[in-house]
Formats: sequence, C-alpha cells, structure tokens
Amino acid sequence: MADGKKRVEHIPADWVEAVRPRVEAGRSFKQAIADLFVTNVELLVQSRKQRRRPAVRGRKGKWS
Repeated sequence: MADGKKRVEHIPADWVEAVRPRVEAGRSFKQAIADLFVTNVELLVQSRKQRRRPAVRGRKGKWS
C-alpha cells in the first residue's frame, strides 16, 4: 500500500518466476510481524494482570 491505497503492478510473464519468491518472502515477513504484535499484546496483558494489587477486604477505610 502506498498512501493508504493498494498498488497493483503488471508483471510481464517472463518475470513471474523471478518475482514470485520476493512476493512470498514479503508475505511471510508481514505475517511474522503480525505474530510478533500479537505476542507483544499478550505479554502486555499478562504484565498488567500481574501489577494489579489484590483488593483489600475487611479493612475499614480512612473515613469509616
């Protein structure tokens, strides 16, 4: 995508075999980055859960 728009280019038939591996490598890279983002979000969620303090029960507040 360029400037938020898909870009389609005509590839001559004799270039297809040379271009196809590059396209597949780009797709593989894009998928790896997406997987990395998912992993980072999962780690963030785990970190936030661990930082939460448990609720204190049975303790009277300052103004009680």
